[in-house]
Amino acid sequence: MAINKLKIAPSQFAIPDGLESFPMPLLVYHGPSHTLWANPEFEKLFGKAPVTRFEIKPAISLVRERKLDLGVISSPGRHEGLLLEGLDGEKIPVELRVSPLQGGSGDAFLAVVEDVQVKQNLEQQLIRNHVELNQAFQELHRTQTALTQSAKLASLGELSSGIAHELNQPLQAILGFSQELVEFEKLSPTGTEFAHDIIHAAKKMAEIIKSLRSFAREAGNETTETSIEHAMREAARLMSHSFAQKGIRLEIEVAPQIPLTLANPIQLEQVFVNLMSNARDAIEASHPGRGLIRVGITAPAGAIEVRVSDDGCGMNAEIRNRIFDPFYTTKEVGKGTGLGLSISYGILKRLGATIEVQSEPGHGTEFKLTFRPLGITQEGEVA
Repeated sequence: MAINKLKIAPSQFAIPDGLESFPMPLLVYHGPSHTLWANPEFEKLFGKAPVTRFEIKPAISLVRERKLDLGVISSPGRHEGLLLEGLDGEKIPVELRVSPLQGGSGDAFLAVVEDVQVKQNLEQQLIRNHVELNQAFQELHRTQTALTQSAKLASLGELSSGIAHELNQPLQAILGFSQELVEFEKLSPTGTEFAHDIIHAAKKMAEIIKSLRSFAREAGNETTETSIEHAMREAARLMSHSFAQKGIRLEIEVAPQIPLTLANPIQLEQVFVNLMSNARDAIEASHPGRGLIRVGITAPAGAIEVRVSDDGCGMNAEIRNRIFDPFYTTKEVGKGTGLGLSISYGILKRLGATIEVQSEPGHGTEFKLTFRPLGITQEGEVA
């Protein structure tokens, strides 16, 4: 007698209690019964979840995407870089955390679905904020440096006038009595030599005091309509003998119709002389006996630009950051007071002009000065 074996159908998979109220999207997959269940939170964000939606299908798109399928849902672990369609058809980046369902037979899996779009947006926003914060920090550092420089100049300006006055009187006495000794007293050769040394040192001190007075704004600050080209050519005339002695060539190029500016012509000449003197010394330090200084004067929209460049030794970042500090100099003792660029900076600041420097060691230096135009040229024409 034949015996028919009883085929027992697999029992329907039961969803554990409490998953329906879970606050995050969930998927539960039971392999033997090929059952897929989604909680209400999942359906609210991603729509219905029939098992056919996640069956593995051959890819036909040229764009390779990592889609969510049953193979992922039944693989314990963390899965990133997945895309899942939302209710509006938009593909949403998600991450899955898959674990075997507790209390099951080992063939059921619980997948927590996390929408990472918000997290990605936050990460991108954090990156943008970091970049903006870094830029703001750099700008703050530049502003702080400028304020520190202004404070230094302001403090020195207040002190310079009193110092110059106190030093000038005894210095004039030293200079006068030394000259009297040389002229009227019978000194030994050594005494005469010492007296001349005293006179030379006293005159050097007088030059420093003169610079301090100028820095302290005791010099005349009257401004008038001034031709920058004329002030530059006067400064070049004063420097021409020094340039010729050292084999330095000076080239000046001036664009047509350069507007006038409001300035003190003598002070403006002083600024240009200081810049050309520094260029001369940089060339002398790099390759004595030959060199080139270029001066360009142009009038871009709403400004007058003066560029003074040289092919000298150049400067590193540490020196560039300190060249406008009072009494800072890289020259040998007795060859510079360290006040030239500080005084120039103060003069330009009072005129509402700016000065910038670009320089690299071995590649020369360029100063760019920007002035406010008056809108009329030297010939009285409207620029």
